Amino acid sequence: MASDYSIWTFCFAKGRLPADFVGGTPVMSNRGTVPIPMVYSAIAPAGHVAGAADVVLIDTGFRSGRSMTGRNFDDFETPQQTLAKVGLTPQEVGTIVLTHLHFDHAGNLDAFPQARVLVQRRELEHWRRVLSRFEGRDVGREVWALSSINRGDFDVLQRIDSEGRLHLLDGDAEIAPGIACRLAADTHTFGSQWLVIRTADGPFILAGDCAYWYANIETMWPPGYLQGNPWNMLATYEQMLEVVGGDLNRIVVGHDMQIFERHRSEVIGSNPFAAVHVAAAAALTG
Repeated sequence: MASDYSIWTFCFAKGRLPADFVGGTPVMSNRGTVPIPMVYSAIAPAGHVAGAADVVLIDTGFRSGRSMTGRNFDDFETPQQTLAKVGLTPQEVGTIVLTHLHFDHAGNLDAFPQARVLVQRRELEHWRRVLSRFEGRDVGREVWALSSINRGDFDVLQRIDSEGRLHLLDGDAEIAPGIACRLAADTHTFGSQWLVIRTADGPFILAGDCAYWYANIETMWPPGYLQGNPWNMLATYEQMLEVVGGDLNRIVVGHDMQIFERHRSEVIGSNPFAAVHVAAAAALTG
C-alpha cells in the first residue's frame, strides 16, 4: 500500500436541523434545532506534489442549496476556497467518491471537470427508478421520495458518464492502495457507502451519512431521517467499530460539529477544517 495518506475534512457550509432528524426519535425529539456542518473530505498520498491529480475527494457538497426544511445554508464556501486551506486545488482531484446521491453530497461536480467519479451502481440505478416515477411532474423536495434529491445532479452524472468518467462500483472495492469503499446497502439510502483509509497510524473511516453523529454510534440509535432500513444502519455502526477497534476518534461522521473538536482543527475563512490524519511526509498548511 502507499506509505501513508493525509486526510482532511472540511465544513463548507452550515445549517440547522431538528435535533431528532440527526439524533433519532424519540430520544432527541422536542429539543429544537441544532447546528449542522455540511462536509466533504480530501485524501492525499504522502509525498503529494503540487499539481499532481492524485487527490481523492469524498463527496462534493453543493453549489448552492436550501435545506428540505426550507432554510438557506450559511457561510457557503466554494471547493476552490475550501481546498486552498490545505494547499490543494480542484484540479488536483483525480478521483471523486460519492458516498450517496443526496443533494448535499453529490452536487458541484462541475468544479472538478477532469476527475473520475465513483458511485455504487445500486445507488444510481435505484434513484433513477425513483426519478422515473415522477417524470413529467413538477414536484421536488415537498415529496418525501425527492426530499434530498436535486434532479439536475443526475443530468450532470449522465454527462459525466458520456465522457467516460463515471465508474459504477458493485459492492466493496479497493479504489487505491489502502483506500477501500464499503457498501452499506439499504441504510441511509439504497446504496450508500463508507470508506476505510489505511494509514501509517492505522485505519480511519469516512462514514458519509452512514452515521450522522457520533452519538448515533455510541448509543446505537439511528437518526430520525433516513431512506433505508434502520436495522441495517445499526449493523453498519457495528462494522465500523470493528474496523477501528472501538475508537470513535478514527471515524469521521457525516454532520457533527464534534468532528472539529475530536481532531486538530483550524478556522480559515468562514468555516473550520480538521486534520484527521497528516502523513509524516506532509504538513498542515493554512
